[in-house]
Amino acid sequence: MSETTFDVVFSGKLQAGADPAQVRVNLARLFKTEPAKVAHLFSGQPVPIKRGVDAATALQYQAALAKAGALVELLDTTAASAPAPAAVAAASADIVAAPAPAVARDAPVTVPPAMAARGTPPQAPDYSVAEPGAVLVEAVVIAPPVIDTGHLSVAAPGELLDATPPVAAPQYDLSGLTLDPPGTILSQATPVAPPSFDLSQLKLE
Repeated sequence: MSETTFDVVFSGKLQAGADPAQVRVNLARLFKTEPAKVAHLFSGQPVPIKRGVDAATALQYQAALAKAGALVELLDTTAASAPAPAAVAAASADIVAAPAPAVARDAPVTVPPAMAARGTPPQAPDYSVAEPGAVLVEAVVIAPPVIDTGHLSVAAPGELLDATPPVAAPQYDLSGLTLDPPGTILSQATPVAPPSFDLSQLKLE
């Protein structure tokens, strides 16, 4: 016997009190796309979000979409007596008609008996989507530091900041020094005797 499968179908219906514009933003974030690309989901025609999934997966989709504000139906695709409506098959293509106003419904979606027999349905994580413009993280205000500058002062314009006195030029006593007249030989060169070589043992062949 084959496992029971379900189609997750959305017809533009919203959870009671949900804002249609905000639900579009929430679904765009859920599907990781732009709000304009989910407009066809609000045409008023049933559009399959996911086809042929098991009961646990179908319930996960239903819970996640409910948190986004969308009201989906779970259609048992294995029941021979409940064929998929022709409108569902036609809506699988992209619908470009202007979206119809969403209708809120207070009554929850009826879970098919085959799905209810499986026990407690899985719960989607307790996530929520903030309103547009909401501040997600409050800024922490840090008080500016208090610095004591009472002991500091500002010099007048043009005032020299470095008042170090200049160093006096050194005084040298040159009275004991004299200069010889031009051309004076200051050092007498010592004559060097030419070298003497003994060439008596050399001969030419």
